[in-house]
Parts: sequence; structure tokens; C-alpha cells
Amino acid sequence: MLTTVLVAALWMETGTAAAPPTKLPPETAKEMADAIIAVNKALGLESWAMHGGSQPCIDRGGQGIMAKDVTAEDTRKCAATALEKGFPELGKSYVLAILMASIGPFTVIALGTGDAAGWGAYSCDPGRKCPPLRITPTTKWGKRLGERQARACGEPATVWFPAGQRACP
Repeated sequence: MLTTVLVAALWMETGTAAAPPTKLPPETAKEMADAIIAVNKALGLESWAMHGGSQPCIDRGGQGIMAKDVTAEDTRKCAATALEKGFPELGKSYVLAILMASIGPFTVIALGTGDAAGWGAYSCDPGRKCPPLRITPTTKWGKRLGERQARACGEPATVWFPAGQRACP
């Protein structure tokens, strides 16, 4: 009985029954970050349109203007083109979640699955390093990533890649 209570308490605290691996393979960590950047560029998030000349595939009404709403379907189509090739571990070691607001997408997170469960990476501005980190309530960024994961899992409008695959505790 006590063992069951301790396991349940551990699962509730960390969001998973098993501890995440101590380190991600470097290739997986790099691919997670690269996938987030590819989607950010395609969707025009995190000011990528102003850096490096990337042209988003969604139309929000002009530079700096958010006059047009972007639907989840628009977001899915646009992001799918950015993820067509070059991400062999997508759906195997991690999934992407694009969180939506009423006007359209606002952030992208990568969440580990399988052997990479318990790890994640978040979207950030160009020039900043945002490597994958452990999703844990004991660190500031780990806690924030856990909150984003909970929001992605709780919102029905979240766009997941690959479609139908989620990383929810």
C-alpha cells in the first residue's frame, strides 16, 4: 500500500512514473531544437521574420500587424511544409505541440517520447540557445516547460505533430 502511494505521489509530482534519462543523445537534442526553429520560421513566430529574411507561409495581414486570425488548420498546413523532411526522430523520440491563441499560433514546444520522455524544449527568439531540458518542478525553466506541456495537453486547439501523437502525462 505504501509503495503504491509513493509511486502515485512521484507520478503526480513529475508527470511520469519513471525518471527521464540523465542526458539526451546530442542528435535528438539538436533535432528537437531545429524542428522548433523550422516551425517558428514557417509560422513567423519569435520574430524570425525579422531575422534572416525568412518568409512565413501564413498571412496575418502585414509586417507587425495581427489583423487576420489564423486557424488551427492553416497552422497545421503551414507547419507540415516546414517539417516535410529532415526530422527523422519526429514521432519517435519527440513530438511537437503548437499552442494556439484565439488569433492563431503563439508558441511551439518539443516534448520527448519513449526513451526521451521527461525532456522538452521551448520556442525562443533567434540568437538564443534553447536546448532541451528536463521537465521538472524543481527548476525554474523545467517548471515553465511543465506548465506549457500541461497547457498544450489541456487545450483542444493545440496542433500536434505528428497528428494524433501527444506527449501528455
